[in-house]
Amino acid sequence: MNVILDNKELPLEIMDTPNAIATGMMGRENLNGGMLFIFPNVAERSFWMKDCLIPLDIAFIVKDKVTKVYYNCPPCNKNKCKSYYGIADKVLELPVNRYSISTGDVLKFTD
Repeated sequence: MNVILDNKELPLEIMDTPNAIATGMMGRENLNGGMLFIFPNVAERSFWMKDCLIPLDIAFIVKDKVTKVYYNCPPCNKNKCKSYYGIADKVLELPVNRYSISTGDVLKFTD
């Protein structure tokens, strides 16, 4: 699956199993494209940057419309690990400052 951002087709890694969703970007030093977390229903979701090695932009999505974006989310440090909340059936993680994405954007996903 891919998504169109900035008029470019961006490859996505799909996280749609409980283990993949729990692991996400833990221990990884880079992300080529984006990482899309897919859930079976719309609900409040919570993400954090535990054991992540790079900062990320995190977008919460309902039915392909971006409902909330957190920019430049830093990895957790030993004393602090912030959580990021939003209503979503999908959550998109992107490398910081590589793609423009804003609340209200309607995303186009392709096969």
